[in-house]
Amino acid sequence: MAENSYLVWDGSDGSAVLVDPGCASDPELAAMEEEIARAGLHPRAILVTHPHVDHIAGAGELCRRYGIECHASVLDTALASRDRELRKLYQFKMESPSAPFRFFGEGTQTLQFGPITVQVLPVGGHTAGSVAYYLPDAGAVFVGDTVKKGSLGFLETGYAQTLERIRDYLLPLPDETLLLPGHGEASTIGEEKRSNRFFIRCAPPGRSE
Repeated sequence: MAENSYLVWDGSDGSAVLVDPGCASDPELAAMEEEIARAGLHPRAILVTHPHVDHIAGAGELCRRYGIECHASVLDTALASRDRELRKLYQFKMESPSAPFRFFGEGTQTLQFGPITVQVLPVGGHTAGSVAYYLPDAGAVFVGDTVKKGSLGFLETGYAQTLERIRDYLLPLPDETLLLPGHGEASTIGEEKRSNRFFIRCAPPGRSE
């Protein structure tokens, strides 16, 4: 269940956000905390693309450690409430507290954590509330398990709606935007437009390539 966890910070004051901190073992959790301390960062929030256990295993302890909250879509409230149950199901050994969630509403919106601006894009697909987080100042979009390099992730809510949301929310982003998935390698929006057959299929009419 290897998963990509991300740490993003602003160089002006060290404000930071953590995206999908899986941290499924004590050494992984310690490595994240050591990197935060080494860089002199001040975590402001945890952003969860969706609350599956491989994406939030370290969230509760990190929230406790830094006195922050875990942000996720209100559409995934029921899924988040099953955290302890799913840990047992997937035989997670590490004991840590459940994350204190703050749920935001449906649709697009902007979150602000100090100088860090986050645009929430409701891409759906993997879970009812799956979102992507676009950080324009970082030139990066974190897409969770809805998209992976060259393809789509494991979708539970249907392909048609997901293709529409890729068209509406991801295709308009600048081509140089880093596309950072929950699993696998990084890409860019431009590379996916050229090579991801699902991006090509949902491209708007008149797209030139």
